[in-house]
Amino acid sequence: MEIEELKVNKVSPMNVLIFGGFDADNRKLYVMNEYIEVLLMLNAKPIIFPISILSRGLLYKYIQMCDCVLFCGGEDVHPKFYGREPQVGIRRINLLRDQIELEAMRISYEMDRRVLAICRGVQVMNVAFGGILIQDIERKSSISHYQDLDGRFGYHFVEIVGGLFTSIFGCRKILVNSFHHQAIEQVAPGFEIEAISMDGIVEAISKKDRSFFVGVQWHPELMAKDDEFQKRLFERFLKG
Repeated sequence: MEIEELKVNKVSPMNVLIFGGFDADNRKLYVMNEYIEVLLMLNAKPIIFPISILSRGLLYKYIQMCDCVLFCGGEDVHPKFYGREPQVGIRRINLLRDQIELEAMRISYEMDRRVLAICRGVQVMNVAFGGILIQDIERKSSISHYQDLDGRFGYHFVEIVGGLFTSIFGCRKILVNSFHHQAIEQVAPGFEIEAISMDGIVEAISKKDRSFFVGVQWHPELMAKDDEFQKRLFERFLKG
């Protein structure tokens, strides 16, 4: 069986630092293949950060040598980082990943790196700058935010309300996939809401005092091959 070749679009030769998953039980790093594929499709160069108790001192060096930083999906952020106690409905937590990614997010901001934070990533972004999360939106939402459907397909609409996303997408609504049970409750100071779902859940934020500092609650990497809107988001991320 032949492996399908991806068509490479020459958008940018950017070095992209990826903060992926860390399986604390089995001591393994992992990055879902779709993140890698969309970056390669757009001619970027993925570099995976080696999450470890020994690697925190390498954050500045890794971020400095990259143009862009991508934060991937994963576990819940520990509520202690936004001043709350764990509530009923909270799920798996990875403290080492929290500590490294919160620090990496702030360093990326200080260095004005282009940042795209996905799902858990947008939650890390919000917490890193003083925001608060809803620990289980299933208790507050009127629509489903966790689809029993292939992630390549959209699930619910989001309304585009921010200027950056209006310029990227050029429309008022887009269809997104959805695989989350937490979300932003209070947006961190200095951030602008870029998209919301029909039940009022914050779906995307950005910080305007940097070149590109964006977080989205959905998984655009799963849709980008077939959905022009999600591809545009990555193209803007890698634009330079």
